[in-house]
Amino acid sequence: MLPIVGFQKTSLIDYPERLSTIFFTSGCNFHCPYCHNPQLAQRNSDLSLLPEELIWEHLTIRKNLIDGVVITGGEPTLHGAKLANFLQRVKEIGYLVKLDTNGSNPALLKKLIADDLLDYVAMDIKTSLNKYADIINQSVNIEQLSESIDLLKLSSNLKLIELEFRSTLHPLLHNEDIFTEMVNLVAGSPRYVIQTFKNQITLDPAYSQTQPFTEEQMKNFQKLAIRSVSECLIRE
Repeated sequence: MLPIVGFQKTSLIDYPERLSTIFFTSGCNFHCPYCHNPQLAQRNSDLSLLPEELIWEHLTIRKNLIDGVVITGGEPTLHGAKLANFLQRVKEIGYLVKLDTNGSNPALLKKLIADDLLDYVAMDIKTSLNKYADIINQSVNIEQLSESIDLLKLSSNLKLIELEFRSTLHPLLHNEDIFTEMVNLVAGSPRYVIQTFKNQITLDPAYSQTQPFTEEQMKNFQKLAIRSVSECLIRE
């Protein structure tokens, strides 16, 4: 069973234009210092798993009330076949599926899309490719990230999935030059969603001491992005 450690029964914002239920998986292979879900990011978290029967009961009862299911984390693609099996059952019930991912597992993404288990994918772009290791605090396979970006763009162009790229911005890690390189990665995509980090809680407590970008600064980032993507939204 997919290790689900929490869920939100109803959301109006996590699956665009759809009413959804969100399931949170534990564990992440990235360790972004500004992450606002540190318990989910830590693979050795003491969070309890949701009982499987509770999950399927909820989805069965709400079948005619909820449009879609969002799988987020943590990083859901860490769980391979467990994720695929979970999505298969969700699709059999009749839900649309949105997956949030950091893009580190292009092989699994390719299989899930080919098996028609995904309707919407949101991939995080952390920074420019040459600075990824600095942000996630460990080595990273840049080729795999690039492969995921290209795969998702192509799948979106072929109307196999809906797609958004998204980025969380932190003043200590992002500036206009870096952001321009990030925009180049997602150029031509249908939607780019940006947000400033939340300083209430961060994986590295030191990063919570910085003030988030202002509304004006975020709008400047938006202006830079809108030249290269069909739509750039600022998420509050």
